[in-house]
Amino acid sequence: MIISPVILVRLLSVEDFGRYREFILYSSLLAGIAGFGINTSLLRFIPSDPPMRWRFVNQALLMTLTMSGLLVGGMLALDAVLPGELVGPYAVPIALYVLLFVNFDFWEHFWLADRRTMAVFGYTSGRLIARILVVVTTAALTRNVTMIVWALVALELVRLVASVLAWHSLQARDWHRHAPAERGLWRAQLRYCAPFGASLILVNSNKALASLFVAKLMGPVALAHYAIGTYVQPIIVALRNSLSDVLLSEMSARERSGAADPLRLWRRSGVVMLAILLACAVVLAKYAHIIITTVFSDEYRSAVPVFQIYLLVLVRESLDFSVPMRAISRTAPILHGNMLGITVNALLLSTLLPIFGLLGAVSAYVVSRFAEGMYLGWQLRRAYGVGWNRIGNWGDLAKVLVAALLASAVLYGSFWTDALGLPGVLAGGAAYALVFACLLLLLRIPEFIALLDRLKRIQRRVRAGPA
Repeated sequence: MIISPVILVRLLSVEDFGRYREFILYSSLLAGIAGFGINTSLLRFIPSDPPMRWRFVNQALLMTLTMSGLLVGGMLALDAVLPGELVGPYAVPIALYVLLFVNFDFWEHFWLADRRTMAVFGYTSGRLIARILVVVTTAALTRNVTMIVWALVALELVRLVASVLAWHSLQARDWHRHAPAERGLWRAQLRYCAPFGASLILVNSNKALASLFVAKLMGPVALAHYAIGTYVQPIIVALRNSLSDVLLSEMSARERSGAADPLRLWRRSGVVMLAILLACAVVLAKYAHIIITTVFSDEYRSAVPVFQIYLLVLVRESLDFSVPMRAISRTAPILHGNMLGITVNALLLSTLLPIFGLLGAVSAYVVSRFAEGMYLGWQLRRAYGVGWNRIGNWGDLAKVLVAALLASAVLYGSFWTDALGLPGVLAGGAAYALVFACLLLLLRIPEFIALLDRLKRIQRRVRAGPA
């Protein structure tokens, strides 16, 4: 999602790239619905009951197969009733791709629940590298969107077969470690998955809503520009979800042990995430024009303002309110919050898109995300029975915002790019990061003081050498 667009815009015309993005849009939306967040339940249940890990995995596999089969069957039936109007000419490959993509894809959450992060890294990296190679190679050889689509389907078939074989082998090896079956495991996992899965459907639908409006009302060229304007979305998702998934597993374990302040770890992570995402947002907003035109060519110049507006989402994503709610199995408020978000988005889209075009579409999504976040913050306070002052480290969050604003002085004007050209973007970004980090230390942000202390200890150990 991050690397392939940079290459594909040079191999495909704007219209063909828009058609490729349309396939990605429909398949990603349907895959998000088909998965239903079922595999994420492993992060909640495995840490709380490790001997039953394979029982939870197998239940998740059956639930995913059932959900994906019903969804794909319904999609094909509806597409037959509305020929060509639902997902265009890619109904069959989309159906196959979604089925292959979501089934037996539990490994990341399974390993995260066991704190095997290197296994997650290897699996995820290998899968993504394979996708990039398949997409880019097929595009370079054929320049044909249909061939790219079928190549992705073939890749997912290979992954599914390998996953089934690995699942069978590992489960057979570990079966003797299983605890006796307990009553209520299905009910507990279903009760967790139902509201959270429904909320994930709303989240994915909310993300895709503007793209769907643009694709249906403005065509593939406009969709191509909008896709580039929201290019940072997968980066945000990767940064936020990587931390959120680890946090959920850790908070679930702490909740089971009865930690005195269950929100402490989440509050601290929010400060770190805001600092990281806000620094990225400031630098990307400053150099949006040169980044877009250089990376994607002048044909995508109209995506620049969309890109700059969308960066506001980085501020919102620094606080993932769903993690502490999921840690105590309170997933219904997440569903309600996402219902609010998609309602706000739909209302604003119908109003702003006809007037402002792509800028109206991206603005509607940004506002909807902040509305959903405010609601979830209120629900989080109620769920944990704490005041607003215990929801976030507001003083430290405010200091991060001040530091980001003050550090932006080093980016004023066009000095860096005038003096160095395109490398000036990297130089300016590095200068900003250095000043920003220094300000965070001067303002005594605890998380970064702790990080500095850890780096000093590592440096002392390196200088001391082996004992």
